[in-house]
Amino acid sequence: MKRVIPFLLVALLIPGAALAKGKPPPKTNHGKAKVQYILKGDLSGFTAFSAPSTNGNITIVVDSSNRHGRALKGMSLTFSGMVTSSTKVVLDNGVTVITDGDQGIVKVRAPKEPRDMSGSDLAAILQALPVRQVIDQGTAS
Repeated sequence: MKRVIPFLLVALLIPGAALAKGKPPPKTNHGKAKVQYILKGDLSGFTAFSAPSTNGNITIVVDSSNRHGRALKGMSLTFSGMVTSSTKVVLDNGVTVITDGDQGIVKVRAPKEPRDMSGSDLAAILQALPVRQVIDQGTAS
């Protein structure tokens, strides 16, 4: 019995030591987490991708967005040379080209930015990235 007591004490202390570590540190994404910024508003200045060396452009005045792009509301963003061969362009029914003043959506995939980042800083980051999709929803009615 005397030999069993030390083993029992050690067995009782092991779970207590494991629980004494506390909470693990919060996980950080180290800038690897990417989110989609969905910007809705008036489109203008659209030029499509035309050749391997000539990328297109699009400008949007942001009326609304998903939660990631809230700071951009009311801003005009110009994606110069960011409409590439991989950009999907979706046109409204029967429309053949995006005209100035059409309502639309521009989608950009970028790293998730802190919530306290200013709109102008976020705009500068997004305008330097390729546009994933442009959706023309036609003229405002």
